[in-house]
Amino acid sequence: MGNLNLILFISFAAPLLMSLFVCKGKARTLLLFLFIGMVVCLFCGELNAIILRILPFDRRYFTSNFSPLIEELCKAIPILVYTFLWKPKKRTLLECSILVGVGFAVLENAFILGSAAATVSVTTALIRGFGAGMMHGVCTLAVGYGMSFVHTKRKLFYTGTTALLAVAMIYHSVYNTLVQSSHQMAGFLLPMLSFVPILILLNKTEE
Repeated sequence: MGNLNLILFISFAAPLLMSLFVCKGKARTLLLFLFIGMVVCLFCGELNAIILRILPFDRRYFTSNFSPLIEELCKAIPILVYTFLWKPKKRTLLECSILVGVGFAVLENAFILGSAAATVSVTTALIRGFGAGMMHGVCTLAVGYGMSFVHTKRKLFYTGTTALLAVAMIYHSVYNTLVQSSHQMAGFLLPMLSFVPILILLNKTEE
């Protein structure tokens, strides 16, 4: 993980934590899930580094086959807990779900771009920001959207949750594989195109 990830986390988390003491109601809930997304990113960064040192795989293979499983599982946990303990309204659940992914992407992008600041261009930052940012948001939103149905039908909990996580993991793995291949642009465009129907869905979802 390195000190840079921790330094960036503290820099972003400190003002967010202060905001939590000021904001009330739904605004506080949304900020909390943005913060949780950053915490999950920090945790996954450390966990991925440990596992990568243990397993006999290079980083490219690991990020295509292992990190999507770890990251999507960890990102799903706060969504599952929130769904079953607080039973939020559907719109609130969708917003909190996507903010977990956004919080994760903010810290991840800051770390990746900051690590290679000398060679990163504005174009690269835009592509990385929209591509990875939307990818993480789309994955967590898919889990949240599915949980809004699964938690009302307990018989579907195990199969439904497994299916939702599988979809998020596969989507994440496809993205990571594409952006590390000769089809990099297709990888970056995938989450951007996926986000269009999501916007339509959110606009049609009532509070």
